[in-house]
Amino acid sequence: MALTSEAARRLDIAAAPRMLPDVPLYDQTSAKLQLSDYRGAPVVLEFIYATCPDVCLTLGTAFERLDAVLPPGVPLLSLSFDPADGLQRLGWFANRHGAEAPHWRVAGVKDPKARAALLERAGVVVIPDGVGGFVHNAGLYLIDGKGRLSRVFDPEDTKGVLDALLVIEG
Repeated sequence: MALTSEAARRLDIAAAPRMLPDVPLYDQTSAKLQLSDYRGAPVVLEFIYATCPDVCLTLGTAFERLDAVLPPGVPLLSLSFDPADGLQRLGWFANRHGAEAPHWRVAGVKDPKARAALLERAGVVVIPDGVGGFVHNAGLYLIDGKGRLSRVFDPEDTKGVLDALLVIEG
């Protein structure tokens, strides 16, 4: 069976969940947090940039759907990889999609080295497009209660995320 590199990445993550670097983040309210703050419960993560005109809108819409049906205690984290996404842009993205902290945070990573390490470990490929945006792979990322990246789903596969959460929560 032939696989795309994205499909191979997703299978690899499902077969061998991995810890993500515990990088310092800041959210749309200027609150400081880290990925380790979520340990003990699963979290659904997406990598976005606030001014993305295409796939990030799909991701934001998927998070809106998940926000309406997620079990209590399962937070959402929209994580920007764009260094230009400061508080104003994060807040704009949050408002556009109805994200309200602390349940749904829209966050950024200030430190470029920490951001690069996080993206690399998650297998997120981000390429500047030459006109101020980015070309990037996209998915819904499931972090288990131990803080491990355990699954990656297609951006539209909210049912897959919910089914996986039922297995995690047992």
